[in-house]
Amino acid sequence: MGVFAAKLLNKDLTIKRFACQFNSLQVEQIFLQSKFKQDKKIAQFLCCTIALLTIFITFFDKMIIQSFFWPNIALTGRSIIVSVCIFSAVVLAYIQTLRQFKLAISLFMVFLSISMQSMAYTFDRAYVLHLFFDVIILITFYFSALLPFKLSAFFGWAYSLIALSVIFFTKEINSHTSYMVILAHVAVNLTGMIMSAHQHLMRRELFVRNTQLGQLAQEMQSQAFKDALTQLPNRRAFDNSYEDYQRITKQQQQKMKQVCVILADIDYFKQVNDNHGHEVGDGILELFSTFLTQSLRTSDDVYRFGGEEFVIVLPLCSVSDAAKIIENMITKLNTEPFEVGELSLLIRASFGLTVMREEQQKSVIARADAALYEAKGSGRNQLVVKI
Repeated sequence: MGVFAAKLLNKDLTIKRFACQFNSLQVEQIFLQSKFKQDKKIAQFLCCTIALLTIFITFFDKMIIQSFFWPNIALTGRSIIVSVCIFSAVVLAYIQTLRQFKLAISLFMVFLSISMQSMAYTFDRAYVLHLFFDVIILITFYFSALLPFKLSAFFGWAYSLIALSVIFFTKEINSHTSYMVILAHVAVNLTGMIMSAHQHLMRRELFVRNTQLGQLAQEMQSQAFKDALTQLPNRRAFDNSYEDYQRITKQQQQKMKQVCVILADIDYFKQVNDNHGHEVGDGILELFSTFLTQSLRTSDDVYRFGGEEFVIVLPLCSVSDAAKIIENMITKLNTEPFEVGELSLLIRASFGLTVMREEQQKSVIARADAALYEAKGSGRNQLVVKI
């Protein structure tokens, strides 16, 4: 559901209650796609079930061998039903699109309807005995939920119309039996429509709920890897990305371009908080984080490790190029003040640069931290490289 949750971000998830589908056709397609594999399995199960039931009835139905009840064509008809059901179950496994699936199910439903009514037509006695099969077919139309609600309702009423026509034009039954058969078809269709509509709506409501939960989970996961103040990735995000950096490091062995890691720290940040308050300090952190990201290449990453400390990662960058980038930052910091409210403050920072090797994460951070400590000890506002 994660993929579908991402696709449905900011989409209209409202449902048309009477049409039993989403207002947005795009959302409806995504919903149908989400249950496509499941629907194929359900359709295959129904095909196999109908085939098995038909075989079972054929062998245990004594009327099949009595010609005055069932002509020989009935046995042929049942054999065709079994063959088509098995063939359909196999074909469904190779269907790849929703359009193909809808067409295959519609054709199968039409075939089933024609087959059942052909059997009813050849049956020479009371039609009421065949009503049992009509009810099963109608239930299959509605309760399988394989077709859109409107289409399944169309098939259901069309089947009843054909079935009732077979009764009145080919059978001799009394008026009471006619009323009972009509009532049975109307009752099954109405009940089927109500239950089918409920099932369609319930599936879509469950899909919406799962989608919203998926989006919430993604948002929570995103927040877990993001610093609340600066919106930069946090230390946990760096931990999560470390394997990717190690992979690049292995690929760049013996090459000029490497993975450069820089530890940055705002100089005298405590004085900013003490002199101007934490609100101004927070503003400085936000402006400094924006300054870092805007000063780097799009392929570079910035993480807030905590307090006024930031980690910069420059993949596929030589030490000399990385040093130039940081020196340019220092120059800008010395000449361009940060505007926080009515205050205009020159913010300076110290940087410690190192190169990542095939090593544990704490080792590369320790080297960058040592370089930063040296920069601090040498007067701050400078870069120290420690390979």
